[in-house]
Amino acid sequence: MLAVKFLGRGAVAVQEYPDPRPDEGQVLVRIRASALCGSELHAYHGESELASNPGHEPAGVVVDASRSRRWREGDRVGIHAVWGCGHCQWCAQGIYTFCDAKGGCPGAHAELMAVPDHVCVPLPDDIPFDVGALLAGDGLGVPYHTSRRLPTRGGDSVVVIGCGPIGLGNVLLQSFFGARVIALDRVPARLQMARDLGAAAVVDVGAADPVLAVRDLTDGRLAEAVIEATGRPEGFALALALVGKAGTIACNGENAEVTLHVGEHLIRRDITLFGSWFYHFREYPEMLELVRRGLPVQKLITAHYPLTQASQAFADFAAGNTAKAILEP
Repeated sequence: MLAVKFLGRGAVAVQEYPDPRPDEGQVLVRIRASALCGSELHAYHGESELASNPGHEPAGVVVDASRSRRWREGDRVGIHAVWGCGHCQWCAQGIYTFCDAKGGCPGAHAELMAVPDHVCVPLPDDIPFDVGALLAGDGLGVPYHTSRRLPTRGGDSVVVIGCGPIGLGNVLLQSFFGARVIALDRVPARLQMARDLGAAAVVDVGAADPVLAVRDLTDGRLAEAVIEATGRPEGFALALALVGKAGTIACNGENAEVTLHVGEHLIRRDITLFGSWFYHFREYPEMLELVRRGLPVQKLITAHYPLTQASQAFADFAAGNTAKAILEP
């Protein structure tokens, strides 16, 4: 089979690999769509060569179900990126992200994958594979799980800091739920994408003071909720400055270390601060229902590439020229 290999220093190649064989309790899936994720850029720009690739948002068709009792050949499936053990109390509740023995979804930018049958979700015939990759992956999963924990109501001002794929997913979802979304970034193309996805206002942080801009846009109240999606300390500091009294900050960006004065930043203003990672496996039917009700997930996808053009796909993605980009084996 063909699969993408990360070479390090902003280079990838498409190479031949042995076809995977499913173990007991696994299925073999022919990948039809594999979405690029911003988290892959760390490895893309890194110094080290990888054995394969860190792709983890695929959807496809089961081509070998001989070792599984859950699926049949020909079934259309998405693949949850966090592989729980399938046996512990958390997995029994459909919360694979809390499983102590969880693993990741490796090498999804490929023609074939052997995956545990319990991490697959059904993909109805009316859902395209590219949309299915975002539903089963973190393209929609992270924003959706975050939205379930935000106490916002229609009409609330929600600031999204960082208009990468996760930030744009939050813009789309919060706008769909009726929030007045203010999107912040410094890349004009990303800000235009945010407008296209429903942002009521955008702020170029390289050209304007974001605190003054948000104060003006909210009549001085600041935001009821702020979603930090940059993973940068300055993005987190900005979130603390933009959230209004008794507001909520959700962290999607994986900062390693930040500065926080608990008394000044949280306690004295009644601020709620939480982190939100991947979606729970059991939340997939809820997201599918949102798509059925009109959530235009396909608008997050701005480019499709054959698998053999992975090098161009990653170059465009790293340059900020695409939102969610899809590789199609």
